[in-house]
Amino acid sequence: MADLSITYLVLAHESVSRVTRLVDKLLLEDTNGQVIVHYDKKSGKAPYERLSDYYANEPRCHVLLNRVRCGWGQWSLVEATLRMLRYAQASYKTDYYYLLSEYCYPTQPLSALKEHLKKHRGTNFIECENSRWIKGGIREDRYLYRHFLNKRKYPRLHRWTYKWQKWLGLKRKLPDGLTIRFGSQWWCLTQEVIEHVLVLEPYYQSFFRWVWIPDECFFSSLVFSKSEVNSNLLTFYQFNVSGAAVYLDSIVSNKYFFYRKRR
Repeated sequence: MADLSITYLVLAHESVSRVTRLVDKLLLEDTNGQVIVHYDKKSGKAPYERLSDYYANEPRCHVLLNRVRCGWGQWSLVEATLRMLRYAQASYKTDYYYLLSEYCYPTQPLSALKEHLKKHRGTNFIECENSRWIKGGIREDRYLYRHFLNKRKYPRLHRWTYKWQKWLGLKRKLPDGLTIRFGSQWWCLTQEVIEHVLVLEPYYQSFFRWVWIPDECFFSSLVFSKSEVNSNLLTFYQFNVSGAAVYLDSIVSNKYFFYRKRR
């Protein structure tokens, strides 16, 4: 069977050493893999330049120049991912795209991941769940009302604008043909599905731009019903009661190929 190619998309915003630790591991163990890094524009010019200089002579690592300032819970995180995907689409083709953060790290050799993807070639690994997937806070109201502000930066204004819309009955209608589904953003998707998402994105961006935490529903919603989906994710993560990813002390199963936030 022909070898399988993976492009690893890395969302980064903090530690250059943490990013290089992950990327070096990916490049070493997957000798035909490509890596694209989006380093949050608001995190400063100096660390971005250190990262760019570090991989300046590595043709399989692309530190994205066209960056966006990211805000937690906002469209900018989806836009950062889309920019990495558009860059890849304009440069080459790949079998799979695997979205990671700088806090992710392999639990197994990447050769095991590639064998798993070969065995399930064509399957998309992404959660496409209903709103019960959300453990705390608002559910349907995440997308039925517009969320203009960064909740962490402006918590009172964020809450006030949401309640104001509810009082005035400004509930939104879903675009035709769209079913909202939720799931972790740490997915692994095929070239075919990514092409499908990039075709649909311009039609749905105006809706998802004001969704609260769109990175947990944008890709899941657009992938839903498109093709075979396996909701058994390849990256292990765990949320606390507040909905934040927490650090892990151990891995609970060898069915995962990456963990998120392990000490």
